[in-house]
Amino acid sequence: MSVAENVARFEKADELGAEVRSALRDLILTLADSKRVLGLRYSDKMLGAPTLEAGIAASSMAQDEWGHGRLTSALLADFGDDPKGALEHERPASEYRSMCALDRHLGSWSETVAAGLILDTALTVQYGALLDSRYTPVHNRVQKMLDEERFHFQYAAGWTRRIAPVHEVRGEFAAALGGYLPEALRWFGRDEAESTQLLVSEGIVSQGPSALRASFLRRIAPVLAEVGLAESLGLTRRDGGDWSCDATLAWNGWNDATRRASGMLDEETAARARGDKNRAMLLD
Repeated sequence: MSVAENVARFEKADELGAEVRSALRDLILTLADSKRVLGLRYSDKMLGAPTLEAGIAASSMAQDEWGHGRLTSALLADFGDDPKGALEHERPASEYRSMCALDRHLGSWSETVAAGLILDTALTVQYGALLDSRYTPVHNRVQKMLDEERFHFQYAAGWTRRIAPVHEVRGEFAAALGGYLPEALRWFGRDEAESTQLLVSEGIVSQGPSALRASFLRRIAPVLAEVGLAESLGLTRRDGGDWSCDATLAWNGWNDATRRASGMLDEETAARARGDKNRAMLLD
């Protein structure tokens, strides 16, 4: 769905109904935290990349994600939060709403590329559903982020084509993809969630979870098919139509607000996200 120019937009969060406002705040916080943590995961690879150029690219993507996280979290001021105060600097690890797949450090370069192709793309697809949002503040910010994310996808797809044919790392890479794919598909949430239905019906987001999953698969599946990994990951396409995935999505314990079922970010990463050491040295 695309919001027509003559459709009324919401300029302030106070103009939204209470339930819609709460659902949108949950989504914004989830996106902001996921961007922030993904940026930290990329930054860990600045010195662990296979080439100098790859390390520089990891640094660039880390800066992009950190910037996207701050742009996104700044929206929460309209909801009564303090993005540059308590929200950024005082929350314990248990209150972070980043993707559960990002709770783990990225081990090998194969895992980093898999995370870039799967997790980074999932976030981009969700942001894309906000491009025509009737909530003007988020609508105004999304395009810039999507423009920068094009490079991230091209980079991950390029490395996928580069390392997938290498026998020594193909198994490791496939395992990383297979671990991230179901988590990314589940992260989009449940169609029947009332909060999700409200955001779609009010024109805050353009698509619900199933449509977003389909859009996500349309992006990543052709790349994986090209390198011969689609079938082993349960990705199929019939008669030139949409791609599907046979992964079973487990919803036990699922929290629609946090988009998590269990676990939490490790405290070390949360401390980095809060900037504990920087503040101790009076640095920003």
